[in-house]
Amino acid sequence: MSNPPNRPRRWGITLGLGGVLAAALIGAADAHADTGSDVLGQAGTDLTDATTLLDGAPTASLDAQEAVFLSGQESLQTGPATAVLTDQESIQDSLPAADQTQLAGVDTQLEDAYQGILTADQTFVSADQAGDLTGLTGLTDEFDVIQADIAVLPADFNAGLADVGADLASVFGGTDFLSLF
Repeated sequence: MSNPPNRPRRWGITLGLGGVLAAALIGAADAHADTGSDVLGQAGTDLTDATTLLDGAPTASLDAQEAVFLSGQESLQTGPATAVLTDQESIQDSLPAADQTQLAGVDTQLEDAYQGILTADQTFVSADQAGDLTGLTGLTDEFDVIQADIAVLPADFNAGLADVGADLASVFGGTDFLSLF
């Protein structure tokens, strides 16, 4: 981790792997049958658990780069990731029940992405506690966290697009647009 010349390559690999993971999450989104509020509630729980986990991570053993990485991850989870979830809940609450049900697919994508963040954070903190954040193991754990963060992007995009469609469909009295998601 103290080898800065590898950073540009690391991001390239991470973006490629993140795209593969994102495609898998999108494909798996239809496998759940929960209501939108249940799914979003679970996503919120996963994000809160992930942030709590990072809060409890031992920081004394982290080098400067790892500490910055940990701080950045926590900021992402308490800022933009929370805002995405809050916005989705707000939009969904303003829709009729039938339209809320039709948003369950994109809600599930968000929940799966947030579960991925929690899992990656758990792996990172476990490696930190075991003193394994150096070398290839530590780099792999960081890749996993970055991949999980990137996997939120397509889920967020799909949720935003579905929300716009739901709003338009609601205005025009139809729900056909939502069937695409």
